Amino acid sequence: MTKQIDNLKSGSDQWKTILAVAIVIAALALYYVNPLNFNTLTKVLITLLWFVIAGAVFIKSTQGDRFLHFLRETRIELRKVVWPTREETTKTTGIIMIAVVVVAIFLWIIDAFFTWGVQSISLLNIF
Repeated sequence: MTKQIDNLKSGSDQWKTILAVAIVIAALALYYVNPLNFNTLTKVLITLLWFVIAGAVFIKSTQGDRFLHFLRETRIELRKVVWPTREETTKTTGIIMIAVVVVAIFLWIIDAFFTWGVQSISLLNIF
């Protein structure tokens, strides 16, 4: 599958990925430096615009094609998942809650036992 994607674009266009990263870094730097003294809303909107531009440049690269292919394959796999029904989810949640309470009580008893043991040892006057 990756060979098919590699064959889609000829040549190295790694510069597009580098350009996208540079745009993101520049957008963040301009957001924090704020040389034109924009208000917060304007800064956020301009930064989001630069992020969209960086995303568009990235999508046009080979790595962007791979990422889109990955998203398509992920969507196909998610359609194959059998999700539990509401009743199954409720029953499973109930069982887990009961198990948590049982383990908590068990650990409380063990802790109480060890606390009693340490107190008993510390009350002994060996010397």
